[in-house]
Amino acid sequence: MRQKIKYISLVVFIFLSIDAKTQVYFGLKANYALSFNRSAEIKYDDRFDFLDYKVKFLDQDISPTITAFIFYTKDIIFLQAELGYRTVKTRFSFIDFRTADNLMPQFDNKVKRSIMIPVMAGVSVDRFKFGLGPVLSFVINENQIFQSFEMFEERSRSFNGGFRIGASMQLYHLYFDFSFEQRFNGVAESFYYRGDNKGFSEQSQLINFGLGYLF
Repeated sequence: MRQKIKYISLVVFIFLSIDAKTQVYFGLKANYALSFNRSAEIKYDDRFDFLDYKVKFLDQDISPTITAFIFYTKDIIFLQAELGYRTVKTRFSFIDFRTADNLMPQFDNKVKRSIMIPVMAGVSVDRFKFGLGPVLSFVINENQIFQSFEMFEERSRSFNGGFRIGASMQLYHLYFDFSFEQRFNGVAESFYYRGDNKGFSEQSQLINFGLGYLF
């Protein structure tokens, strides 16, 4: 273990001691994200295995966001961090089979608002950058859905994570980026019915487009 620490310290020392041009940039960026998760369906049965509810995940809509970002370059290495606010609307349809009066699908939307902190590191070549890194997400507000369902509850987490891989280009004061984002949490994995976890566990996948201005 001590030997590994020595090697890591040596690498850090060499990196910091390189006589190279170092640059730090600040900027604001507009982001647009597209979700391409497939629709899915879950059936909730009572203790006698009679069907109570049928819920279908339809899609996700991510609102455009404005983020502040900073990146540091030294030689061919860069490190970038962002701070932004994201609103995600997840759409569902459901049928309540307990009442025979209306078996037409009804609709409900779950809206989640989060503070996003993406961090990316990688290689910088001329005006282009290629990198990857974690995406930290802290939920600050969300609504509860399916409140008419008996024996149903949500056990949401305030922190979610993911990772992002992407590329960017700097053109004078303009900054363009494109990335793929994989969320570690499911699109709606916090659903519980009769005490059992019965949510949508498919992980969210996003394509992000960004246009920024460097100060």
